[in-house]
Amino acid sequence: MTKAKEALPIEWDINEQERFKEIIKSIKKRSDNLSQRIRNKVKENLILIKQNPYIFEKDSLKADNDGSFRKFTAIHVRIVYKIDSDKIIIARVKYASSEPTEY
Repeated sequence: MTKAKEALPIEWDINEQERFKEIIKSIKKRSDNLSQRIRNKVKENLILIKQNPYIFEKDSLKADNDGSFRKFTAIHVRIVYKIDSDKIIIARVKYASSEPTEY
């Protein structure tokens, strides 16, 4: 009997985790409800990523992306993650409405 593939752990880049907290804090000043909805959507999407890291589309802003950089949007927040062999790294967090920049 073959063992089911284990879900990859998710790690946040420390700077991006802080950026996410700042974005949520900023949104919360305007709308506590909206900030909670964004947090919930990010949590839901992270669960989906653990089950299938390739569920979201390749990040078109990443230069020379081999498909390991993927992105999703949780209402007003754009999250980019990188699929490594042993983990998933939250690599970039931005307001979805901010000017898109290649990296």
